[in-house]
This record gives sequence, structure tokens and C-alpha cells, in this order.
Amino acid sequence: MLIGHYGPAFAIKAIDKKVSLWMLFIAVQLPDIIWGTLILTGIEKAYINPSLESNPLDLSYMPYSHGMLSTIIYSLVAVGILMLFPYFRKNKSSAWWIGAAIFSHWILDFLSHRPDLPLYGNSAKVGLGLWNYPTLAVIIEVGIFIAGAIWYAIRVEGFKGWANYLFWGFVGIASIASSVRGDAMSPGSVDTVAISAMIFYAVATTIIYFVEKNERRP
Repeated sequence: MLIGHYGPAFAIKAIDKKVSLWMLFIAVQLPDIIWGTLILTGIEKAYINPSLESNPLDLSYMPYSHGMLSTIIYSLVAVGILMLFPYFRKNKSSAWWIGAAIFSHWILDFLSHRPDLPLYGNSAKVGLGLWNYPTLAVIIEVGIFIAGAIWYAIRVEGFKGWANYLFWGFVGIASIASSVRGDAMSPGSVDTVAISAMIFYAVATTIIYFVEKNERRP
């Protein structure tokens, strides 16, 4: 799951307008950002296995980035760090929403991944395997993304000027690209996957940063 993780970010922003959406965009992808960093440094391991159904990524060793226990720790540490800042001490719910956004990544991955998500360490791996049903996986992922985006746009009463086109252009292009790609990708290497994903996260967060500054709400 890629763009589907942004669904909870949009939903949280729709519920609590005080939370920064660009920070939520980073939070919901934090485990993957950590995964990409650890893959590129050789700490975690993954392989390309064309024999696997739908998604050829064999995520054999990722206890630090995608373990349930480690994700809970990241969420709590993030809340603790944010509480050091006066804004978040005054708006504690925003810090907790960001912590929840981080953990939402593991929940959605549990839905989509094969049993490769460790509960602790590199043990007790789980995953419902939605990846094995690519058409259904695309429908659910894109549906979560679009539903969240629409809810957010309604709650902030749209966007000013060019930001309106930027937002809906991003939603449309990301949805179409994910529908075509699905999870039936054939990457040249795991490093390519890691680098491409992190570039996408940076671009998406930058777009949302400018969109958020141009919400119509006061």
C-alpha cells in the first residue's frame, strides 16, 4: 500500500483542523521512510522474487521499520518529542493524532501485506495478504485515498486559486498511477523501490504543504 496511507492523514485533518496535514503526511509514511533508509544502509533486507503473487517484494527482514512493537515505540517517541514544543503542549490532541497516524501505517500494512510484518523483533509475522488480490487491493487503496481527500476538502471548504488545481491534480494523478501500477510492479532492485518511494513521499508532502496554506477556511 502506498497512497492508501494518506487516507488516514486526510481523515485526521478533517476531524481536527488544528493538526498540520504536511506533518501527518510524513507521519503516516514514517515506517516506510525508515524502511527505505535501513534498506539503503543494508540493515534491513528485502529481495525481488518474481514468483510471488502480485507484488514481487520479498520483505524478509524488517523488524525495526515495520514491527508492530517498533511502530508503537515510534508513535510514542514522536508524541514525546512533540510535547517538548509549546504549541503541542497547548494542543496535546495534535501530538496524539500524529502518533496515531504513525501507527495507522502498520494497521493498513497488516491488511495488505503477506505475513511478513513481525509483532516483535523478527518473530510472529502477520499479514492478511490483500496484495494477493491485486484488483481488490487497488480498489480498496484508491478508495481509502479518495474518500479521505474528499472528506478533507469538504471540511476545509476547498482551496484558494491555483491550490485547488494542485490538490485535485495530485489526487487524480496519484489515483490513476496507483490503479495502473497496482502492486504488480517489476522493479529492477529493492534499492530502486526504496529511493522511488522516498522521492514520492517528499514530492507529495511538498504539494500538501502548499495546498494546506491555501485552505479556504479562516
